[in-house]
Amino acid sequence: MPRLIVQSQEFAGKVFELSGPTLSIGRLPDNALHIDHNSVSGHHAEILLDDKDYKVKDLDSTNGTRVNGERIAEQKLRRNDIVRFGNIELLYDSEFAAPAQALPEPSARVSLSSSASQGRPASFTNSSPFPKGQTSGSKKWLFALIGLALVAVGCVGYYVFALFLSTPA
Repeated sequence: MPRLIVQSQEFAGKVFELSGPTLSIGRLPDNALHIDHNSVSGHHAEILLDDKDYKVKDLDSTNGTRVNGERIAEQKLRRNDIVRFGNIELLYDSEFAAPAQALPEPSARVSLSSSASQGRPASFTNSSPFPKGQTSGSKKWLFALIGLALVAVGCVGYYVFALFLSTPA
């Protein structure tokens, strides 16, 4: 027999057995499924028999009716659907309803194998304005000689400065 099982903490575990062609849901006591909660309208929705299963129909409620997170006006229910009236969630269970549809297969147009990292592409160039820090052995000697030459020029400059500018006047 189809049923709604309350998932929300306020009424956790409460079960509504569904029988009959039309069942009203709402906060007022005259509803077949009485949910006494401020987020549920007085006459919030109806559950209607459709073949062997039920569909839910919102009655222009203030906080709306949702099935699996989507706001609906009317929708056929399937096993394991989460139905929400205001802030109260219920799980729809039925031996007749087929479970919710499986996700579709990935599109053939998208090839995920090409997204695997294979290192940098052959056409990749360095995006830095500076060359890589790796230098060959001959360039290392060149940089060492330039450094020594700069030190020598600095020493000669200091000697000239000390010789000519530091004489007593």
